[in-house]
Amino acid sequence: MTNTMVGGAGISISVNGIQIQGLLHAFFSTTNCFSADTFALTFALGPSPLSNIGFWSAASLAYVEVSTITSSEILITGMVDSILIDPVLATVAIEGRDLSASMIDSYRQQDFVNQTASEVVSAIAGYHGLNATVSPTTGTVGRYYGDGYTRLSLGRFSQLRSDWDLVVQLARENSFDVFVSGTMLVFQPSTGADSAAVPLAISNVQRLRIERALSITASTTARVQSWNSQNMASYDSNNAAATPAATPSDQAFLFSSSNLTSQQVTDAAGRYTSELSRLATMLHLDMPWDLTLTPRTVVLFQGTNSVLDTTYRIDSIERHYNSKSGSTQSVRAAAI
Repeated sequence: MTNTMVGGAGISISVNGIQIQGLLHAFFSTTNCFSADTFALTFALGPSPLSNIGFWSAASLAYVEVSTITSSEILITGMVDSILIDPVLATVAIEGRDLSASMIDSYRQQDFVNQTASEVVSAIAGYHGLNATVSPTTGTVGRYYGDGYTRLSLGRFSQLRSDWDLVVQLARENSFDVFVSGTMLVFQPSTGADSAAVPLAISNVQRLRIERALSITASTTARVQSWNSQNMASYDSNNAAATPAATPSDQAFLFSSSNLTSQQVTDAAGRYTSELSRLATMLHLDMPWDLTLTPRTVVLFQGTNSVLDTTYRIDSIERHYNSKSGSTQSVRAAAI
C-alpha cells in the first residue's frame, strides 16, 4: 500500500481496485465551477504488478481511487484519460477526470417531458451508474407548452449538449450546486453567506493575492433578452434601461437565451447579476494541505484590517504533492 504522508495523513492510491506504489508527484484539482475534478499522478516504474511497463502499455481501462489512510476520506475517484510512459526516466504519468466524465462525453436526445429538474438529474445519474443525492425541486422543466414542444429540446445547439451540460443548466436555473463526489452525483442548493464560516487568517497561508475587478461594481447588472416561439414575442429584462449607466463600467452585461417567458427572463437576469457580483473580489491563497477545506466551504478571512476581511466561498482547490518537497494547495475563493 502506498503510505505517502500528505498534510499529516497518508494517502492510498488504487488502480482497478489494486494498490499501487511508487508515487512521485500528484496533482488534484477540485472545483465548484460546473466542471470535472481532475487528477495527474506520476509513479516510478518497478517490479510490482501495477508499476511495470507491461501493465501500463497494455492498459485500456483504468479506474482510480485516491483516499487518505487515516480517515479513509476519498480525495478523488475517476477514470484515466491518458497514460504517458517514459522508459528512459522509468516513470509513468496518468491523467484523468472524476466520474462526471461519462456525462461530459455523452449526448442524449431526450425531452424528459413533464419532469421536475430533480427528476431529470436523478434519471441522468442512473444512466451513468451513479448514486444520487438530489434535493427536490418543483415545477416541470421538460414540457415547454401544450403544442408538443419541449423546452429542453428547443434551441439551435441542443443536439450538441451533453448530459453534463443539461445537468449544469438545471443547476443554474435553480441556483443549485452540482458535482460528483466519489460515485455520488450531488444536486443541492448553493451554500450562502449564512453558512457556518471557517476562520482563516494571513498567518495560515504562505502566499496571498486578492484580485479586484474594477469593471464589476455594486451597481453592475445583467440584461437578458429572449425570443419566445409560442408567443411570437421578444422579452428583455430591461435592467440597463431601468438605471441609465453613468460610466462604461456600469453598463449591463448582455445575455441571450431562447424561448424564455417574461418571468424567466427576469429570473435569469437576477441570477446572472448574482453570478457577476461574485467575480468582483477573488481570494487566491497558497498554503499547506488542509483537507477540511473543500469547494463550497465558506471561510471568514481576516488579517488585512480592511474591507477585504470578509466571507468568501471556495470555488476551487488545486493540491500538489512531490515526494521530495512535500505538499501544498492553492485555493481560489469569491467574496460573498
